[in-house]
Amino acid sequence: MAPPHVLAFPFPAQGHINPMILLCRKLASMGFIITFINTRSRHEQEFKKSTAVGDDSFRFVSIPDDCLPKHRLGNNLQMFLNSMEGMKQDLEQLVMGMASDPRRPPVTCVLFDAFIGWSQEFCHNLGIARALLWTSSAACLLLCFHLPLLKHILPAKGRKDIIDFMPGLPSFCASHLPSTLQHEDECDPGFELRIQRFERMKDDVWVFVNSFQEMEAAPLDAARDVNPNCIAVGPLHFDDTGEETQLSMSPWIEDTSCLEWLDKQAPSSVVYVSFGSVATISYSDAQQVYEGLANSGHAFLWVIRLDLLQGSDEQARNDFSARIQQNEKGLIISWAPQVKVLEHESVGALLSHCGWNSTLESLLCLPCFAEQVFNTAWVVDTLKVGVRIKEVMEAGIHASHVEDMVRFVMGRDHCSGDELRRRAKELRHAAKRNVQPNGSSHANLVNFAKALKLHCDL
Repeated sequence: MAPPHVLAFPFPAQGHINPMILLCRKLASMGFIITFINTRSRHEQEFKKSTAVGDDSFRFVSIPDDCLPKHRLGNNLQMFLNSMEGMKQDLEQLVMGMASDPRRPPVTCVLFDAFIGWSQEFCHNLGIARALLWTSSAACLLLCFHLPLLKHILPAKGRKDIIDFMPGLPSFCASHLPSTLQHEDECDPGFELRIQRFERMKDDVWVFVNSFQEMEAAPLDAARDVNPNCIAVGPLHFDDTGEETQLSMSPWIEDTSCLEWLDKQAPSSVVYVSFGSVATISYSDAQQVYEGLANSGHAFLWVIRLDLLQGSDEQARNDFSARIQQNEKGLIISWAPQVKVLEHESVGALLSHCGWNSTLESLLCLPCFAEQVFNTAWVVDTLKVGVRIKEVMEAGIHASHVEDMVRFVMGRDHCSGDELRRRAKELRHAAKRNVQPNGSSHANLVNFAKALKLHCDL
């Protein structure tokens, strides 16, 4: 009998593509055939230079993306989702073509990013099983499931309401809601399209969540009350031996020279600063972050992408970079081999945007957009493994506060950084247990594999 053939279609942003690839790698290790779809522009930019797994069991293909907006994603999520409707026909033609390809079995299941709202109709029309990957937290998924409960306070910008009526979530302030709920989107009046998308998700057979039980026990349990088929399969960046996976696919070239610089630093003495692949900060905020880092007295390694700083021209960026480079305790690079950096003994803390993919590492949280301020609330208030650089998205950044928080996190007294690191270390150990054989996340994937193989045999 032919093995299951999964067609994977991520939302075209790095923070969504990477978890999808990592999930597909796990499925491939269980005997699945994987066809991974990327948009043509990203495929030519990133994937053309990469090999998949080493044989035809995992391959990358692309479809045209001329329909997508040319500007940055930012908070324009619904505009991008609406424009992706233009990719349905090409995707359908690809699936139909695979059905007549004797070299590979027909597609058994399409694994969609949960953002793509038309996936249910698409799979129903073709008679193919569907699974979804939710790349953010279970808490955020639960929030989206219960959006109708929030309609009376949306858009939430400027509101001070305490939200204490969401099943499975602790009380939190309306200012901590994702930025996409702070403002009404002209592409989604009244948030109706978003509500409809998550209503459909309540009936899905498989919804994979990039999380694990110890990190989000209450939200995961409450999400399963809404849809029993919500299953934790994370953290996806750990393989089934508990080792962290390094992905080589990126729009930027890694600067490995930073590892030699880290080798020269004392253990746990460096603050690693990275805002991921999409988030941006203003030039003035970046200056405040630098002043705070410099005044803290701690060494720092800062990833500054070419497109990181808003409102600055090339000359301003060069001047800013030169200023940092004059500081003997600082090093800037355009992109880092992040797994190796975070594993390095000299790194004592990560200052990040608190995207969900970085929450197991972040001790210093500086949210920029989307659900990052919501993630920060979970990391700081619930898990108690981090501190805030700023309270809400619109708040300014002050160098003195950055300095204080860096000193606190990097401190060595029992009640400050050591305690945060102890809790974060416990959480990482729990994460590794979950993805290894006999762990709950691993078991959930094994059960999915058995169910889909059974589906193939029918």
